[in-house]
Amino acid sequence: MKKPYKISGKLKRGVGLSIRTLKSFSNKEKIASILVVVLILLIILPPIFRDERLSDVTKTSATLYSEGVIGEIIHLNPVFTEFNEVDSDISSLIFSGLSKYDPIEGEVTEDIATHVLDESQTIYKFILKNNVYWHDGTEVTAEDIYFTYHDVIQSSDFQNPILRANFEGVEIEIVDSRSVTFKLDAPNSFFFTHTTVGLLPKHILESVPVSELDTHEFNQHPIGTGPFKATAPYENIAEQEQVMELEYFENYYGDIPAITNIRFHTFPDLETLLKSEGQWHGTARIPKYLLAETQTDRLEAYRYELPQYTALFINTDAEFTSKTPVRLAISKAIDKGYVIDQIGYAATIDTPLLELNQDDWIHQSNLEEAMGALYDSSWYLNNDGIRENYNGETLTLYLIRRVFEDKITEEVVSMTAEMIKNQLAQIGIEVIIEAYGNEDLQEKILAREYDLLLYGQSLGYNLDTYSYWHSSQATEYGLNLSNYRNSNADQLIEAIRRTFDTDKREELLNDLAEVIAEDIPAVFLYTPSYYFLVDERVQGVEVDELRFPSDRFATISNWYFE
Repeated sequence: MKKPYKISGKLKRGVGLSIRTLKSFSNKEKIASILVVVLILLIILPPIFRDERLSDVTKTSATLYSEGVIGEIIHLNPVFTEFNEVDSDISSLIFSGLSKYDPIEGEVTEDIATHVLDESQTIYKFILKNNVYWHDGTEVTAEDIYFTYHDVIQSSDFQNPILRANFEGVEIEIVDSRSVTFKLDAPNSFFFTHTTVGLLPKHILESVPVSELDTHEFNQHPIGTGPFKATAPYENIAEQEQVMELEYFENYYGDIPAITNIRFHTFPDLETLLKSEGQWHGTARIPKYLLAETQTDRLEAYRYELPQYTALFINTDAEFTSKTPVRLAISKAIDKGYVIDQIGYAATIDTPLLELNQDDWIHQSNLEEAMGALYDSSWYLNNDGIRENYNGETLTLYLIRRVFEDKITEEVVSMTAEMIKNQLAQIGIEVIIEAYGNEDLQEKILAREYDLLLYGQSLGYNLDTYSYWHSSQATEYGLNLSNYRNSNADQLIEAIRRTFDTDKREELLNDLAEVIAEDIPAVFLYTPSYYFLVDERVQGVEVDELRFPSDRFATISNWYFE
């Protein structure tokens, strides 16, 4: 039997005083007082009840966050995410690696394993943390690490040459059920950052030929160790639109997020995405020049820049551009400030060494110096305003670029190419632009069939320039797109790799920047600026130190709906 509610003495005295005061009022005063009380209750009570209801909604439906992305899902597989940013976004939540990037600290830190580097700085030992499980409940072991790096990435059948190159020559051995060692030929201060790649489950994929991993059904319904798991394979819901549902993995070893469900909705283009604005809370990769038409009152805009750059690579093996004066003229003729103003970016660059402060490298275009360099190297203007030499050859250069399906990227790249063509025409260099789809472009790049290449390169987490500027990479399958060769540059690049001392590395980087600037193997144009638009109710978002767009999800455990 419930006890009757007991009124305290203070409350009794307060009520009694109020009654005695009310009795002393005239009839008019009593009526007025009652009306005031009723009015106060009408003002106070509805918000109280409404806030209580909103609180309940926030605790339930607001645990779902929906992201709108432009593109399509192809490979939900961590070893192929370099090829598709949509895949990278989703995979970053499903998979985890030995290490991870922390955008708060701006550095790569340990993830599912701790590590030790020996005195020779060539042997890394990784020890798995306790209670790390695959989404199907199987515990992660050293066999999974060995399978991912040795059996897959180091296989000659592996279809990702960029990732394979990071582990070329590395000896991988299993120490025990929880430990693996990576032995390098020489110290490499960037190696630890290579281990951010998500692990693959051996118990699911060991019987799949490496050459068939990119087409296996695993890519539709992946099993990882990350904070979120796929509830089902992604599905096509309309023409060129897909939906992927993720939910929080209860056995995840890390922090528990307030947002427990994530939906990715893909769209073929920005126009379709904007028409469906009510279906998503956030969208990324919005360039500055489109910010005005994409931002609404409910969306907060977070600006971010990535450690990647677009450059005009100059083929130093081509007939005309092998001469330094011609490369100097090209460099001096291009007005980078004008270019970024037109495409809506914010920052130009003058060196590919993004660890350096770009403010110390100020490029100044100068048409007189550009024309002087051409004249001094016996290139004269003919009656058509085109440079010609004594042999009657015209200074005609072929510039190739990629055609992008994404309208935003395509507009930026095509505008940049046309501006370069027009600026070089001012000094008498004729430029013929050829645009190719990605596959055809890669064939042209492999054969080095170009004078000029408008292309972007991403340095990712390690900012290592070896693959892009070392002479050994000026090969058919290398990423040294200018065919740049300089023994001094090679020695500096190798020394930077061996150096763990921050001050010493900065000194070497400055020396390397000077060598590259003197040789002019490329004209470095700009780093892209983007915006992440998010519903203003979503709090805890951090984008200050992103290296890839997918890094916006690295702090997902801190996100919540206000």
